[in-house]
Amino acid sequence: MKNPILHALRCCALLSFLFGFISYAQNPRSSASKQHSGNGKGSPKQVDIYVAGSCYNENTQKRTAVYWKNGQPVALTDGQNDAEAVSMAISGNDVYVAGNSLGQGVYWKNGQEVKLEKDANASNHAYSIMVKDGDVYVAGFYRYRSSNGDWHDLARYWKNGQLVELPIGGNNFSYATSIAAVDDDLYIIGSATDNHDDLYWKNSQKLETINELKVVTGISQLQGNVYAVGETQSGQPAYWKNGHTESLSGIRGVTTCNAVSGNDVYVAGVDDSNGNGYTLDGRGYIDEGDIGKCWKNGQLLANLKDTEYTIYKPLSMAVSGNDVYIVGYATDGHNIAPPKLMKNGQTIKLAKIEGSSWSETNFVISSEAGENRISKQNRAVTKNENTNASPNTVNEGLSPKEKEANDFFEENKKRPGVITLPSGLQYEVIRQGTGPKPTISDQVKVIGAKTIMSGKEVLSVNKYDSPSIAEIDMLIPGLTQALLLMNVGSIYKYYVPPKLGYPQQKSHGVIYIFETEMLEIVK
Repeated sequence: MKNPILHALRCCALLSFLFGFISYAQNPRSSASKQHSGNGKGSPKQVDIYVAGSCYNENTQKRTAVYWKNGQPVALTDGQNDAEAVSMAISGNDVYVAGNSLGQGVYWKNGQEVKLEKDANASNHAYSIMVKDGDVYVAGFYRYRSSNGDWHDLARYWKNGQLVELPIGGNNFSYATSIAAVDDDLYIIGSATDNHDDLYWKNSQKLETINELKVVTGISQLQGNVYAVGETQSGQPAYWKNGHTESLSGIRGVTTCNAVSGNDVYVAGVDDSNGNGYTLDGRGYIDEGDIGKCWKNGQLLANLKDTEYTIYKPLSMAVSGNDVYIVGYATDGHNIAPPKLMKNGQTIKLAKIEGSSWSETNFVISSEAGENRISKQNRAVTKNENTNASPNTVNEGLSPKEKEANDFFEENKKRPGVITLPSGLQYEVIRQGTGPKPTISDQVKVIGAKTIMSGKEVLSVNKYDSPSIAEIDMLIPGLTQALLLMNVGSIYKYYVPPKLGYPQQKSHGVIYIFETEMLEIVK
């Protein structure tokens, strides 16, 4: 855990420039509620493994939303628009998949698309799906622009495609990243980035906590038992079952997902066994220096590392017989890679659809879990934004890096030519173009350079030699605001403060500086 970048670098290896800024690739997962017999009698039941993700075409620079059943791909979109599948639920013979396409959250039931309700000038994003009593629930967020021009992301869920509001306590940036049912109660887990808060709802009412765990990253009902994963009050990785907490390590860490097979309980997460440090000013976070772990019945089963990749943050898991499948954020030891799927600690590659260059996995579930699948918080998530907070907010309670970041923006706004927006975004006009301006629903072709800082420390500087295509409404708020300011032909340099950065990301003080030329609006 050497630097505080979690999602910021993850996609750079995947899509080069602006696709590297899409914060939602990163993906939260599904759940639901009915009881499984699990009696172990009779013939072994066929267990199918489902994986949600996408296949990327280098020529078109677009992803096709895909799920795999036992390794065989099933395309959900035609590849004409950029799309991804992020979560799944299995109910009887029906397969449900949540995903996103061109700023539109959707779900598919047996391949048939249902759009999530939104206004014409807004966008939305799906993170997690579950099915209960024939009703389909999707958790995510709703993005809109207020009358004063500020952007807001609001935690929301949808029931059968219809929008349901959640109380968010005045936060401007909040995200519902997982959804689950326990008996007749509906639980949602999320976060607000205004104050880096974890958020919990039960039956649409906001809660301070769900159980005795300090942080709950997922809750589920599996085979009649209620489970939660997260960390203890003293910061150790643990899981909670029917009111009892079992710590999995004596050092700091957190669990992020679990699965049950028969009488065996599997949990995945991370702890600070590598000694690189797990806290930032007393708050835990996960980064690419960590090594994910899997525990079985409270005992360490495996480190999630093979000769090629390390999963540093597990996102979801499934079990079939003695085989354990885990999807998580990964690194090859040098660079962040797209999320990987491991089977028994070894990376496995899934079949690509025709014409694609590679595949990306976001979520795994088994048919045995069915409607009892764990719901989990990710991209923990993945989050960090506050469009109404100016960079000179009071520094009390902030980490040293956050204070440095605030000081940077205070100093930067005094420079000639630097314009500061009410949201905190700062920019300079290097060249003003004369072409049209994009709208939030547009895709744009851009080229430029990127600098990433932690406080006042420069972490990386990259210049991109070839252009990339990005969907404006799929970007983090700071980038969305910046690109909507530009005409085609413009070159702007803009400074994105931490609170306009990646949602659900718990690292702090991260500044992004981009010098971007807008080449065209892609129709």
